[in-house]
Amino acid sequence: MFNKKNKRKITVDGKVYYWSATGDDGWINLYIMSDTPSSPKLICYFHYHQDETEFDHDGLKGVTLTNQFVITPYTVKQAIEYGLSQGWEPFKRGKDLRLGHIDDYIDLRLDKNKENSVPSEKVCKSKFF
Repeated sequence: MFNKKNKRKITVDGKVYYWSATGDDGWINLYIMSDTPSSPKLICYFHYHQDETEFDHDGLKGVTLTNQFVITPYTVKQAIEYGLSQGWEPFKRGKDLRLGHIDDYIDLRLDKNKENSVPSEKVCKSKFF
C-alpha cells in the first residue's frame, strides 16, 4: 500500500483506485493500485514539460525551470485506461506493470495542466513539486 498521507482515491468506470505521484530528478513517478491484497501496481512516468527561462544575474547566466506539468485526476484516469489496455489486471494477484514514460500515449493537456494554470486543489501536492 501507499503511504496514507500521499494516497489519493479515484473512481474510474465504477471501480476504486488509489494513486500517488512523486517528483524525481528527471521525471514524475505515478503509482496506481487497487485495494485488493497482493494486486499489482501500475507504474508510469512523465516528463516535467517545464518552461525554461534564461537569466543573467550579476554576470552569472543560467536557466530557471518553472511552470511544471502536474498530475491531475484527468491524467490518472487516462493512465488507468491505458494500463488496462496494456494488460494491467489491478484486481487480481500479480506483478507490477511498469509502463515507463507514457507522455506520448495520453492527452496531457499541457495548455491546462501546468502549475500556473491548475487550481491549487487539483494539483498533486508533494515535497518534490
